[in-house]
Amino acid sequence: MLRFVFILLIALSIAVNSTAQSKKEKKAIKTWGIKSVTEMVTENVNGKETIRKDSYTIYDKNANKTYYEEYKKDGTLKHKESTKYDSKRNKIEETVFDIADNNPEKNNKKTFKYDSENNKTEESEFDVTGKLTKITMCNYNESNEKVSEVEYNGTGKITKKTVYAYDSKGLKAIKKELDANDKVISTKTYKYEF
Repeated sequence: MLRFVFILLIALSIAVNSTAQSKKEKKAIKTWGIKSVTEMVTENVNGKETIRKDSYTIYDKNANKTYYEEYKKDGTLKHKESTKYDSKRNKIEETVFDIADNNPEKNNKKTFKYDSENNKTEESEFDVTGKLTKITMCNYNESNEKVSEVEYNGTGKITKKTVYAYDSKGLKAIKKELDANDKVISTKTYKYEF
């Protein structure tokens, strides 16, 4: 039994590095009541064995990743992110910060809003100073299929639009990206084989 738990923890620590958790991983985290995972790396450097912390992840009672840290080889913090969820398990806030990267697009905070069907209706993005930089509004049809996304800059000006069309089976058939003046930037079509 102890060996199984050890193998499970190793598998989970490897899985932590991926941005999305599989249903199987979430189930294991929830089943075992795992609250956090610390990933340690043992390396042979110049003939000397060294051990360092590589990452640290905290989970809530629903197995959602709520906090994550990643470390550099010298042991200093490289990246951290935190996530909050509502009572319906929808992500409502996400904060990302890369220590070594002063790129404002990588260091930001996002907030999310949902409708009564748990469809994401709004995503707001803020820079490290708290200034609003982008809002994305999403609209859905009566089948809860996303039909459009409209992106606005921090001042409320439209920067991009995306529209979706679906076939009779409800599968995505077309995705069109348009600029602020409704000029088509790109069109993607989907063909399915059954």
